[in-house]
Amino acid sequence: MDYQINNYGVSSTYGTSSASSSSSTQKSSASTLDTTDFLKLLAAQMSNQDVMNPVQDTEFISQMAQFTSLQSIENLSQVSYSQYGASLVGKTVTVAKYDDYGKYVEDTGVVSACNFSSDGFELSVNGKTYDLSSVMEVKTPETAAEV
Repeated sequence: MDYQINNYGVSSTYGTSSASSSSSTQKSSASTLDTTDFLKLLAAQMSNQDVMNPVQDTEFISQMAQFTSLQSIENLSQVSYSQYGASLVGKTVTVAKYDDYGKYVEDTGVVSACNFSSDGFELSVNGKTYDLSSVMEVKTPETAAEV
C-alpha cells in the first residue's frame, strides 16, 4: 500500500513497486501507524501541497492532535489488557480455541501465568497457552469448587 498526498489529506492505494510493497506489507500486517510514519506523511503532505491553495497550519495541528489522541487511547487499551490478564492469575477460567485440525476445544483450569509479548497477551492454563481473548468464563471461587 502506498500513501498519496492530495489537497484533502492522505489516502492509501495499493502500490506495485517491490520495495514499497514489502515495507507496506509489514505495516499492514501490524495495521498501525507510529509517530514516525505520521510525521513522514505530514512532511510529504506539506511538501506536495498545492502552492495556490495551501493547507492551513491549523489543519496540521488538528491532525497531530487527533493522532496523539488515538495513540493515547491505544496505550490505555494496552494497559487495560495487561491489568486484566494479570488479574486472572490464580483464578479458574474456561478458555476456548480451535486446534490445528479446526476442532473447537474448551479447557477449564487455573491461570498459572500471564505472558506479555509483542504478539499480545497469553494465559497459561493447564500447561497450555491461550490468547487473552480466548477467555470464555471467569469462575467465582464458589462455582470453581463445583467443577
